[in-house]
Amino acid sequence: MEDVFGKALTSYQKGEEEPVTIRREDGHESGFDLRALFSLYHQWPEWERKSFSHVEGRILDIGCGAGRHSLWLQEKGFDVVAIDISFLTVKVAKSRGVVSPFVMGVQWLAFAPASFDTVLLMGNNFGLCGNVSDTEHMLRQLYQITSGKGRVIATSNDVTKTTNPEHLSYQELNTQRGRPRGQVTLRIEHKGEVGEWFDLLMVTPKEMEEMCRPLGWVVEKVYESGDGLYAAILRKMTKG
Repeated sequence: MEDVFGKALTSYQKGEEEPVTIRREDGHESGFDLRALFSLYHQWPEWERKSFSHVEGRILDIGCGAGRHSLWLQEKGFDVVAIDISFLTVKVAKSRGVVSPFVMGVQWLAFAPASFDTVLLMGNNFGLCGNVSDTEHMLRQLYQITSGKGRVIATSNDVTKTTNPEHLSYQELNTQRGRPRGQVTLRIEHKGEVGEWFDLLMVTPKEMEEMCRPLGWVVEKVYESGDGLYAAILRKMTKG
């Protein structure tokens, strides 16, 4: 499989600013600004910075990208393990100073029980598994690999906040074919290369709560951007 996103990150790091396009299956396209993945803490949106006040203990950064979150946390003295499914992306993160980056997919988190206190799912990564059942599997894994005081900082997009006719039409199409309104099928395009189609699941805070609670997680707090994006703090509940 062509790692178009990893190649785009690598090119950007070399100073090449070729545009990245995110294309949805219905033809809708949007640009992806790679600068955000290399941004410093003071450049992060306020709602994202606020969510990091809940970070504690040993941290797992899932889908670390270029490593901006891991790097800031390392500077603050945290012990961070960063993972990404893309070899090239992990290579970029390591070259920027991320101490412990590994190639690993979220479908199988090869860590011992209670290995982490905080898990990061930034950049819409709450839904990176692509559908409800696989996201629930991820949440079960996170319950196992976190300590008793486990927290997850998870970001997503409340698609009900949009007024864009193209997005509303796509949501209606999803409803007609029995998919969640916020499940999108996308591909990445960069420098003439086209990635494979993949699904991303976006949920409302209420939907996130409904998914998480039966699996041992409660949405403790939500930090909203005002335009649909948000970060939720998930607290691990004690079973039994």
